[in-house]
Amino acid sequence: MPLVQQEFTTRSNHPPPGAAPVWTPQYGEWYSIGPGIWELLLNGERGSDKKSVLQWYDPGATSVTDEVITHTYIEEVCFIEGGLEDVTLGQSWSTGAYAYRLPGMKHGPYKASPHGCLQFVKLMPASE
Repeated sequence: MPLVQQEFTTRSNHPPPGAAPVWTPQYGEWYSIGPGIWELLLNGERGSDKKSVLQWYDPGATSVTDEVITHTYIEEVCFIEGGLEDVTLGQSWSTGAYAYRLPGMKHGPYKASPHGCLQFVKLMPASE
């Protein structure tokens, strides 16, 4: 599904810490991408490298992998609440931080702060 014009006046609250996973949501619902990690699809298609999502990490949640992360698409991230620690770099990001990652950039894995982490994530194909 291509990106479409959309506007929201309020955002959906993220699931409470420890909520039961939702793997097949209805449109507009938060869905699980790993233990304690959730996404709300804002635009594009789930599983696509061309989408915009809100992503929520429960307090203390860790990435779905213990390995350093790389990908073939461009990723843009803006931290809205809480923060994440890149456990490989020993560096933390919090509210207001921004990242623009090119394909192949090494980052993560991550651990959420004691307050969790809410971030806006935009994925774009490298060819655009």
